[in-house]
Amino acid sequence: MQQADALVASGMRDAGYQYLIVQECIAPGRNAAGELVADGKRFPHGLKFLADYIHARGLLAGIYTDVGPNTCFNDPKYQGSYDHENQDARTFAAWGFDLVEVDYCNLPANHTGKELYARMANGIRKTGRPMLLYICSWGHEQPWEWGQSIAQVWRTDQDISWEKNHCDWTKIVGNFESNARHSVFTGPNSWNDPDMLEVGVPGINATEARTHFLMWAISAAPLWVGTDVSTLDGETRAILMNAEVIAVDQDPLGAGPRKVSEDAPGVEIWAKPLRSKTSGEQAVLLLNLTDLQANAEVRWSDLGLQETATVRDLSTHKDLGEFLRRFATDLPPHGSTLVRVSGKFSWKQSPVYEGEWPGNERKGNTKLVNCGECSSGYAVTMAAQADSTASTLIFRKMDVPEEGIYNVTLFYARSAGGEQPVQIQINDTQATTIKLGLRAYGWESFPAQLHAGENRIQVRFAGKETVWIDALRLSR
Repeated sequence: MQQADALVASGMRDAGYQYLIVQECIAPGRNAAGELVADGKRFPHGLKFLADYIHARGLLAGIYTDVGPNTCFNDPKYQGSYDHENQDARTFAAWGFDLVEVDYCNLPANHTGKELYARMANGIRKTGRPMLLYICSWGHEQPWEWGQSIAQVWRTDQDISWEKNHCDWTKIVGNFESNARHSVFTGPNSWNDPDMLEVGVPGINATEARTHFLMWAISAAPLWVGTDVSTLDGETRAILMNAEVIAVDQDPLGAGPRKVSEDAPGVEIWAKPLRSKTSGEQAVLLLNLTDLQANAEVRWSDLGLQETATVRDLSTHKDLGEFLRRFATDLPPHGSTLVRVSGKFSWKQSPVYEGEWPGNERKGNTKLVNCGECSSGYAVTMAAQADSTASTLIFRKMDVPEEGIYNVTLFYARSAGGEQPVQIQINDTQATTIKLGLRAYGWESFPAQLHAGENRIQVRFAGKETVWIDALRLSR
């Protein structure tokens, strides 16, 4: 209740911090009907009262459980949801919660987390109440590969800290880098979570806290605040409520980050496109992970931009002006700056649209597979179904700045059984057929009339064998 009031009074709710999550130590037991019984000492008015209190302040309420019979807290033990998934989902809905976090402790033998998370997702659907599902498997079982069909958020690594009121800078960096390896799976309603923010927690200085927040923002990571918001100092509040940095995190494209250069060990440039891959706007994080002051430089050619671009410092809210070919700045140890670079897209660096990106649409007999030769390590396999119905992969968010004829290259792997015909449909035009050759890895190009703004390209396969679709590349 105190945290709910503080989120409102501090202005954090209005800045976008909408969820308040009750995490751990919820229900020590169940009644005769198997329903969760909340801890009466910790929640003297009950959980529905608490959810209602949170809602009355314009916030959303989150609750916590576990895939096992008990949660992670050992003494005393609290109830997990194993073999009670449907029942607990009904209870959470009846209490009025909007988010369910499911931890990974005490995984029962002969079960996978994927299976048990799917049970909870099914239970949530049955309630009819829209509750966001947060998979907290600490990256076990690679949830980024399958989470899109079950949940909206999943953890990609271990907790940053197990200690109360202490965190470690090296673990923050480790989780950022680990999370970035899966950035291809970041997109709307498909979010990689590198763990909660430690901004405001002892163990890191103000420079490190600011860098931590900027790393999470460019990662499109969920911004879970992991400190007492009723006692925030001015510096911590300024970091957490920087509207321009939050806007980068919440950009509607939802792109994950990529490391574009590292001119010296530990001096890194990370970037992600804003709005679309060809918008000419990018968020760029200049990052110094070393223990010494360093100069960091970003080149427009590394971003796929033409020779001139303007730069705005999002940390200080200052327009820095127009720069030719590059921008550089000095950074303190563990320091960083996040800038918005606005220029004109250069077709010298053709955008690539991965088949596995969760913003695409897959129909029929398709599945995600590991593919060592593919551009991001994955492909989408397509095969005709038993009734010969075609399988479909629709590439979305293929934005271009102006109408015209573009060149599209389809990259594929392991086409089997001779030439395989696939049908290509550009937006709502008549589909055409191209043939994929018999090879371990190959590509076929074709022209496409695209309109300004968003386009979609549908790949349809009804052959007798299987094709692996890697990606599309767009060029002029």
